[in-house]
Amino acid sequence: MNPLPRGEPIGNDTLEQAAHWFAVLQDDELSGAERDGWQRWIATSEQNRRAWARVEQIDRQFRGLPATAARNALQPGGQSRRQLFKGLAGLALAAPLGWSTWNLLPAGLGRADLRSAVGEVRESRLPDGGRLWLNTASAVQLDYSPTQRRVRLLAGEIHIQTAADARPFSVQTPAGDAMPLGTRFSVRLEADATRVAVSAGRVAVVPRLQASGRQVIETGQALRFDARQVTRAQPRAEGEAAWRTGMLVADNLPLGDFLDELARYRHGVIRYDPQAARLPLLGAYPLGDTDRILDALADTLPVTVTRVTPWWVTVTART
Repeated sequence: MNPLPRGEPIGNDTLEQAAHWFAVLQDDELSGAERDGWQRWIATSEQNRRAWARVEQIDRQFRGLPATAARNALQPGGQSRRQLFKGLAGLALAAPLGWSTWNLLPAGLGRADLRSAVGEVRESRLPDGGRLWLNTASAVQLDYSPTQRRVRLLAGEIHIQTAADARPFSVQTPAGDAMPLGTRFSVRLEADATRVAVSAGRVAVVPRLQASGRQVIETGQALRFDARQVTRAQPRAEGEAAWRTGMLVADNLPLGDFLDELARYRHGVIRYDPQAARLPLLGAYPLGDTDRILDALADTLPVTVTRVTPWWVTVTART
């Protein structure tokens, strides 16, 4: 393995910028402007080039070596990561698999035309030639007629690339509908709301009980809505749709949020304490082996991963 370039220690800020660009490049919908921005950042300084080399080496280590080989790889000087905040109170339970109570009964999923298992990412062609990706534990029902195209999201999360067609297209959820205007976008069911994130184009969302609350989301934006109201649109997270290529990306993400996401790709639960939850995480992790991801976290962060059973995992901060 080639050694990292030598020089002054790489600062945390520069490493975070490198991880940000790594997350951007994981998206297969990367724009030319984004690629140009990454290249300009690389060319700006020797520090940036060395930080990028470090991030690339971590990626190669994770893909090609046992998890222990990545120990402290992102830590300047081999030091443990600094906690961003002190812990709050109580234990946090990992998020459920994303199944809406609207479809907990087997009959609800029995109507599905397309579905994926826990940990599976599946790509399918729609009847109109569009493309649909199902994230882990997801299911949809298709309703195509001479006058409309409708995808009903029964569970989990999907990403859609629409096809040119005169018929209106919509994704129906318990909270309401998402209607794209020639676009690529994701729709995800959460405990009490629906999340929509737009990669390209525009999407109109309409709450089921408040049609006048219609709001249009632009490229690069995301929002949540329930049956009565829509939240203000915010920038979507970099690398948010990387799951379509089998990757889970953390761009300075709190470890608790990362573990909530990881829990969706495995059976059982992941618990973590408040101190561990606040640790910042950088990197891109292949979803093919979630146990290996947990081992890598224990090797690169000051945390202990304990498997009570294969389906019950706890993550605690080391003191």
